[in-house]
Amino acid sequence: MHETSVSGGVSRTLGASRFRYAVPLACFAIAMIDGYDTLMLSFLAPLISRDWGLAPSAFGKIFASGYAGAALGAAAIGVAADRFGRKTMLLISLAFVGTFTVLCAWASDPSQLMIFRALAGIGLGGAIPTISALTAEHAAPERSSAMVTRMFLGFPIGAMLGGAITAGVMGSIGWRGVFIGCGACAVLLIPLVALGIGESAARDAAARASVHARHPLAELVSDGRGWGTALLCASVFHILLVSYFLVSWTPTALTLNGMSPQRAAMAGVVLNLGGLAGALILSAVIGRGNPLRLVASCIAAGALLIALLGQSILVPGFGAFGLVFVVGLLVIGAQSNIPALGVYFYPAAVRATGVGLSMAVGRLGSIIGPLVGGYLVAARLGWDRLFALAAVPALIAAAAMATVRLEKRS
Repeated sequence: MHETSVSGGVSRTLGASRFRYAVPLACFAIAMIDGYDTLMLSFLAPLISRDWGLAPSAFGKIFASGYAGAALGAAAIGVAADRFGRKTMLLISLAFVGTFTVLCAWASDPSQLMIFRALAGIGLGGAIPTISALTAEHAAPERSSAMVTRMFLGFPIGAMLGGAITAGVMGSIGWRGVFIGCGACAVLLIPLVALGIGESAARDAAARASVHARHPLAELVSDGRGWGTALLCASVFHILLVSYFLVSWTPTALTLNGMSPQRAAMAGVVLNLGGLAGALILSAVIGRGNPLRLVASCIAAGALLIALLGQSILVPGFGAFGLVFVVGLLVIGAQSNIPALGVYFYPAAVRATGVGLSMAVGRLGSIIGPLVGGYLVAARLGWDRLFALAAVPALIAAAAMATVRLEKRS
């Protein structure tokens, strides 16, 4: 009897060890697909605009449709993951991403493309809180925030590599072929998740019992977390507003100022390469203390450089790509830590809900940023003034994040 118990314990330990290594790798791969699929449209926008005879400003609504779906997915799937199982909801998210990204290749007009991007966005939004909670759950408690940040490095890596590949192949396979390839990659990850990730562990059984007794959203405002939740959501809203303005309109801005579409697409790569560098630097130090102060400082510094970026776009040879890299390092690098901030701030049982809510509110900012950008481009405001305005929400995000830090400390 004793041997059976020991054998069972060893089996469970080996199973836990297998999942401990498989989960972060699988979640990293999913973050890569999520990062590229989220930003892919900004790479393809110049080609689609040319094929369909669209004005650049018309793409604001298409950008916004995908981000709206992502907001819905982050909130709904985040809550469902904490109540019904994180693996199950992750599989559903991947199915949405793969299916509707492939269908984008058959869109015949902007309205169809908007619908397919919105439905794919539901899966994209739902994947982030789910993989964040799974990664944190399979890490040592003192390393959970750092592990989530490192896992989320897949997001800028996916955007960077995908952008580089897109710039190289979109001339030969066209924008429809790019949609098919990206959707197929998401579908191929489904068996990896099914076989390599276990359902949520039961080590927080008491906390999970509380979640089932009370709605997960109620847990986000209990025990004095209400004000901190509001501030964190406000900060994420503004940082995603400016981030998605940058990734959506920087390639177009460079194209309209005389750069080829292929070279302008590389600006998105450089922006995310800077984000990767920034996230790597932050991941090395974020586990040593309160991450909120560091993230707030990066956002504040990035805001100043965003205004300067608008000036550099108008001056050939001024080094716009260098500034794009540094802005990415500070702003996109800081944004990459949003899931880790949710892991730091919320208890384990409601991490998917907490990350999902902040990302859902943030996605509203990601809708508004490209949409308002489209209207301002149509109004011919000028890139210098447009990027100066984009610096304002970044400053607001930094201030809100600093206040979250004070709230958490008190």
